[in-house]
Amino acid sequence: MSVMDKKKNTPKLRIKLKSYDISALDSAVGKIMGLLVKSWAMVKWPIPLPRAKKIYTVLKAHFVYKDSREQFERITYTRMMDVVETWTKTIEYLQNLTIPVWVLVEVRVY
Repeated sequence: MSVMDKKKNTPKLRIKLKSYDISALDSAVGKIMGLLVKSWAMVKWPIPLPRAKKIYTVLKAHFVYKDSREQFERITYTRMMDVVETWTKTIEYLQNLTIPVWVLVEVRVY
C-alpha cells in the first residue's frame, strides 16, 4: 500500500459552526483547532462566512400609534473548517469534545 492509497482512504471532514454570540463561537473554534492540531490532522484554517442578519419589526402600539415601531435584529455568525487529512485519534477527540449549547456544530464527512 503506497502513501497515495493511504491518503485516498482517509475521510475528509467539513466542520461548520454557527452562533449568535461571536465570543462563544471564537472560543469553540479555538477548542476545535487545538484539538485538531493535537491529533496531527491537516486543517484549512477557519473561514469566516458572511453574517446572516434577520430583522424583525414590531408595533409598539396596536391602535392609534401605528407609526411607532421598534426593530430588532438577530445576527448569526458562521465559521467553516475543512479537515483534509484525519487520523483515528482525530475522530475520538471530536467525539469527546464539549462545546457550549449555544454553538451549533455540523460535521459532514465527504
